[in-house]
Order: sequence, then structure tokens, then C-alpha cells
Amino acid sequence: MKNLLWLTILTMLILSACGSDIRQGAQPQPAELPANVTQAINVATENKDYRLMYTLGRKPVIPGFESNNFAALKKQCGIKPIHGTGDVIKNPSDKQERRVKYQFAKEYNTKIYDICQKSEHK
Repeated sequence: MKNLLWLTILTMLILSACGSDIRQGAQPQPAELPANVTQAINVATENKDYRLMYTLGRKPVIPGFESNNFAALKKQCGIKPIHGTGDVIKNPSDKQERRVKYQFAKEYNTKIYDICQKSEHK
């Protein structure tokens, strides 16, 4: 069941890889998490998508950059929401799933931020 979930998530990421960029004024599309961070970084780099992932909810957070200025990071690299990270917890597994997504995004953001800094899209 977990493999099917990750395969579905990976497929969604690949299908949305050509999605719009929030810096260009388009509506943000939720980020789905692939099987591993390295794979996600490779896909993002191929698509020149250096946006940072952020959690949804009343107080959006960019994992790995909690103490940084949200607006400045948004302007600098762009952002993309992580699906399933809002304020509502519907069942006991939601909390654990949210932790996994947060840790994934934290590792991803730390790596993609360095790439964003070195890119010419600033």
C-alpha cells in the first residue's frame, strides 16, 4: 500500500513538473513528494524549478527556514505548497504523514535553496 502511495505521489509530481510558477502570478499547485529527496532535486533541476516547499495552514512555514523571512524567501526562490499539510487532522495517521512530509521538505529545501542561490533566475 505504501509503495502504491509513493508511486501515485511520484506520478503526480512528474505530471505537475511542467506546472506554473507562482513568481509569474499563476495559481500555486500543491507539491507532491517523490520517493526520495535526490530524485526530487533532480526533477526540479531539470525543470529549473527552484521553488521552496511550504506547509499550508494558518501560519505557512518553509521547513528548514522557519526563522527566515517568509516573504523574502518567496521573492528570492519562489514557493510551492505541500499537499496535505494544512491545519486539519482527519485521522491518527495524518499526524505521522505530516511529520514525514515536513522532514522531506526540510531536506529538500536546504538543498534546493543552495541551487536557487547559484542559479541565474534571481
